[in-house]
Amino acid sequence: MRKTIFICSLLALLLGQASQAKASEQGDWTHFLTDPRFMPAIKSCLAAHPKGDGPAVVMSVGHASRDEVSVMTTDLSGSRNGCSASKDTGLLIQSRTVFDLPGPLFVSVDQVAVAPKGECIESTPVFAGQQLRGWLLRQPVLHHDIPSACSTPIWTGL
Repeated sequence: MRKTIFICSLLALLLGQASQAKASEQGDWTHFLTDPRFMPAIKSCLAAHPKGDGPAVVMSVGHASRDEVSVMTTDLSGSRNGCSASKDTGLLIQSRTVFDLPGPLFVSVDQVAVAPKGECIESTPVFAGQQLRGWLLRQPVLHHDIPSACSTPIWTGL
């Protein structure tokens, strides 16, 4: 009887650990919401979200480093903001609007008079006949295996 109880308890413990590991592999960040060290940073990042449609909400939370929290927020307009803040104090370290569409993107000459330029933007003119219609924008691929400043979509310069 004791062996059966012991084996059942051990099995329950192992299954619980396996389900927790599976949840963390699938990107379940919600367990950070119950950690009191994360809440100051989460509150700071929610406050740092640019004013948009409706309230800012948290999309994900994670470790940025040993002492920093990484938080992604959004609002009803779909605008996203990437933020990092101190775990214990909530001191804001970085906050920026995230626009990471992979491209290519088209911008009309009616909206922008000159080709957009940026560290991670390649502009190719689009013509219809002899008339300039706009520019096709792409992110440059520098080296597929080596991370660079342009490894993820960055559209600063638009």
